[in-house]
Parts: sequence; structure tokens; C-alpha cells
Amino acid sequence: MGSAWCGAGPGTVLVTSSDSGHSGRGGGTALSPTEPVRPGRAQWAALILFAGASGAVDVLAFIALGRVFAGVMTGNLVLLGLSFTGTGDEGGPAAPLLALAGYVAGVAVVAPFTRRRPEEPESRWPRAVVGWLAAEVVLLAAVAAGWAAADGAPAQPWRDVVLVAVSAAMGVQSAALAGAGAAGGPGTYFTGILTRLVARATGPGNVGRADMGSLARLVTLAAGAASAALVYAASAPWAMAVPLLWASAAVTCVTVSPRRWRRTPRE
Repeated sequence: MGSAWCGAGPGTVLVTSSDSGHSGRGGGTALSPTEPVRPGRAQWAALILFAGASGAVDVLAFIALGRVFAGVMTGNLVLLGLSFTGTGDEGGPAAPLLALAGYVAGVAVVAPFTRRRPEEPESRWPRAVVGWLAAEVVLLAAVAAGWAAADGAPAQPWRDVVLVAVSAAMGVQSAALAGAGAAGGPGTYFTGILTRLVARATGPGNVGRADMGSLARLVTLAAGAASAALVYAASAPWAMAVPLLWASAAVTCVTVSPRRWRRTPRE
């Protein structure tokens, strides 16, 4: 998951005429303002790695924090509804409510501060977005440290604190990536990506680079979940380090890659 991989992601960002200007060192040319904006290579790599972080956090929340999800809030709403019927075996409404509260808090804190400034072109992730994603890494690091100190099995009420914290981290991730606009994408919910991918694969037209990037995100979502589950089974105290590593690698991609901000079309 090193930064060298960050330049190998699929897709290019198509910049607008107001963004590109004259050809520079990268050889970019002005495009029509109607051209779509897509993630560049470093951004694609980060999106893929954040999918791994999301999968890792969700599986740990499910198997160790009350059989709920940290990032899939629609799933938690279903579990919440089930808990009120008394027909399931997933416990009461406390865990899904805590996860929902943490996620909503994360989104509410971040969303007002990730709005793109007028001078920031669509082809770039705003600095505020990258800053909040780095804050997510700090939060996950604190969770991982506390989890290890509790030997991977924190007692109540600390287990609930961990659930709220990791759900808040997923809220931060979702809100920050939403703030990236067209060069970003969903941070924790991927059903829409799967729907579009299947629709494009079965409809007219060819599957493009962006579709391959979307497929990579879905595969990495599952890989992140599998990696966290395997580490939890082998050594529970280290399990929370797994989403931390995925998220850290993602942030590294958009902060270290020397050409992280701009990708112009190839001639």
C-alpha cells in the first residue's frame, strides 16, 4: 500500500478550460467547460484504498461492536427497525442508534468545512477535504491504540465509545469525499456504484477506465473486510490497525504523489 502504487490507478481527470489555461509542464490543453471531471490517478488510488478502510471498519463493527455497521447507515436503519419488533436476535436498538449518532456527528462536523472555494478547480480535491481525511486517520489511530490497550475486547461503556468513534470516522470520510465533488465519490456506500457498473456493462457502449476503477473499489471493499476479519481472528488487539493502515495509505496517495492534483488528457 505504499505511495509508489498511487500513480498506477485508472482514469484521468478532465479539467475545464477555466482550470487548465495554457499548456504547462504537463502539456495540458484547455477543454470545453462541459467536459466531465473524473478522479486522477492518485485520487483513484485514494478512493480505492478508502473503500478498503470502509470494509475493514464495517466488518469489525459487525463482529466486535454489536453486529451493526459503522458506515452503512441504511443497514443500521434496517437493524433498528428489526430491533423494535422483537423478532430478531441482533439485540436492542442501542447499537444501531449509537452507530447512526456517530456517523451523523461526523458528517455534521465536516460537511460545512469542505465546500469548494471559487478559486479551487473541480479537478482538485480541496485542501480542506485532504485535511479532514487526515483527521480521520488521527481518529482511527486513537481508536487502534485504545483497542490494543484493551487487548481487543474493551468492556462497556468503552465498547460503545469505540462504536461511536469508528462510525464518526466513517461519517468524516463520507462527508470529505463528497466535498471533493466530481473528482471524489462515495466514501462508505457502494450500492450505487454497483448499480451503475452493472448497468453500463449490460447496456450499450464500452466499459471504460472509470468503470474499472469502480470495480476496483468494490473488490477492495471486500478485501478490506476480509483483511480485518482475518487479523481479528488471529490477533484481536491488532484488528483496529487494519482500517488505520488502509486509510493512512489513502491519505498518503493524495499528499505525497508529486502530481497528485492534476491529470490532463493524453494526446
